[in-house]
Amino acid sequence: MSEDKDSNQVLLEPPPANDSPTSTLSGLFGDDSLAFVTAKLSIADALLRLVTRDCKFGEFAREALLLVMRVVKAEAGSILEVNHAASNLFFRAVVGQSSDRVLNFVIPLGQGIVGHVVESRQPLVVANVEESKIHLRAIQDAVGFETKNLVAIPVIVRGQVYGVLELLNRVGESNFTPSDLELLNYFCELFAKAIEARLMIAWQKGQRGQAPGGADSSQSGSEAA
Repeated sequence: MSEDKDSNQVLLEPPPANDSPTSTLSGLFGDDSLAFVTAKLSIADALLRLVTRDCKFGEFAREALLLVMRVVKAEAGSILEVNHAASNLFFRAVVGQSSDRVLNFVIPLGQGIVGHVVESRQPLVVANVEESKIHLRAIQDAVGFETKNLVAIPVIVRGQVYGVLELLNRVGESNFTPSDLELLNYFCELFAKAIEARLMIAWQKGQRGQAPGGADSSQSGSEAA
């Protein structure tokens, strides 16, 4: 990735104020149903606008990560991508503390929580990381970040596991809730479709670039998107 690593250090915006439209209407109805629907619409709208943006895939992934972390707030988050040739996962996008150092790590398939999620193809919520037997502590120890709780969800593109969305340390709640999990599953489903759309757009651009007698300007893989 050619992105400026310092730009990965961000301050997450605070939760909505109590007098925000979403908070006021939710209080009027006496439950969180309106806020939940609004959050889903926000995710869909933001991804729709993002998918057609002219940017590198790494920037696209990081912007997608930022948008979901504005809905489900956490101290840190990452999108890991499976490298099938090397049988590992690498960090495609990272947001939060020590993100510049996290980018240097890879995780072998089958190891750690994200490796487990890739194999099981099922989301996993860990309420107390210290009690998890499959959590890899080497990375958090190396970068000096204490993980208390986390959620990891597979991103499945065309029937294959593309990677994993992982959020660490829920902000505003003691742990990740069932509503959080539903929203994150919804995000991952739309994110997978957005990846497909970008691949299709890249393929169409490549086809247009293959004029008779001209150079082939197409690229392969997710970097082409």
